[in-house]
Amino acid sequence: MQGRDSSERVGRVMTFTGQSLLGPAGSAALLRLGSSASDMVPESSRTETSWIFFSNGYTRFSDPISAAGRAQGIALSFGKGRVVVLGEAAMLTAQIGRTPFGMNVTGIDNRKFALNIMHWLSRLLS
Repeated sequence: MQGRDSSERVGRVMTFTGQSLLGPAGSAALLRLGSSASDMVPESSRTETSWIFFSNGYTRFSDPISAAGRAQGIALSFGKGRVVVLGEAAMLTAQIGRTPFGMNVTGIDNRKFALNIMHWLSRLLS
């Protein structure tokens, strides 16, 4: 998140959907979720459900389950390499539609976040 210098420092990342992650011991949480964050899981996992509308119809989900303290990304060393796992992909896209989406949203540092991930994976960042 710090980058190589102040021009690469990440202050604010916006995510748009996705899932929470909990990494193994020794991993670093990226974009740790706050106390109000929640996950919606498929109906088959719980009995009480709510309906969420998607363009292809209605999908049934359980009541929200707390995702507090989890993250939308994790980073870890694995063998001689490094791994970053993200539970949300739209933050690394640059979409234009009715409104800007992903890295095209103004006032956020998603581009710097993507750059810093690449720099960490390539070992430009330690």
